[in-house]
Amino acid sequence: MREYTDKLTDKSKKSISDFVFYNCGIEQCEGGQFYGPKRRDYHFIHFVVKGEGTLQIQDKSYPVHPNQLFIVPADEVSTYCASMENPWKYCWIGFLGIQSGRFLRSLMHCGPKRFVLDCRNVSFYERQIEHILNISGKQLSTHLQSNGIMYNLIGTLLEELGADDPEDLDISIPYQAKQYMEMHYHNSLQIADVAEAVGVHANYLANIFQEKYHVTPKQYLSNLRIKKACKLLLDTDHPVYIIANSVGFTDQLAFSKFFRKTIGIPPSDYRMQRRNTDVKN
Repeated sequence: MREYTDKLTDKSKKSISDFVFYNCGIEQCEGGQFYGPKRRDYHFIHFVVKGEGTLQIQDKSYPVHPNQLFIVPADEVSTYCASMENPWKYCWIGFLGIQSGRFLRSLMHCGPKRFVLDCRNVSFYERQIEHILNISGKQLSTHLQSNGIMYNLIGTLLEELGADDPEDLDISIPYQAKQYMEMHYHNSLQIADVAEAVGVHANYLANIFQEKYHVTPKQYLSNLRIKKACKLLLDTDHPVYIIANSVGFTDQLAFSKFFRKTIGIPPSDYRMQRRNTDVKN
């Protein structure tokens, strides 16, 4: 077995990235060789080059053949086992990040079995994974190249399978409002501005948004700003007034009051306490 796991980036940082490489490998299995039952914190896709095996997931069993792939989402308990008579050779790639589940859901909409899909050109994906294995190392360049190859691999797979983005298919007013807030939270944005942008009255937007997302638009915007502010406080050394401006507050005092009311402590104290906790851990 050849395997490579990226160790340049801390796993906690990977999980809050948009989409980032975790590991990959190639293996010719022995007859009856199996992994699991096991749960992992990252998603992975196996491409079966030759031979056969079985995937067990969500209390179902799926036979897998050459020129097929099987998907195991993060947090799912799975077992996969090579055939005794014709054990498989496969290659795999693992990834995680905030957007990774979105790409995985797009793939899983491409076939009735969801976890097992046909794949025309397995050799392409094997070559891409081989490329990562050949450049594996601890340098920054390796990290960037590995992620670039992964983007190309997943992008090609989405194109090959004709995957639609289930989130992009949602053109509802609440979804448009949510997207608008995520793109403009750094401005002095009010809910009336959001409602005007999507062409409805603010009261109507509040009702349909809460029905869909179980939170009001105002609460969603507040939560979004707090999340972004917390990340900036921990990941940068920017003064509080810059962070306030970066999440839509022109008044640092108003931002600090808002932050303390939500989190329980002032922004500067939050930064100091969290960083001290991280150092101790």
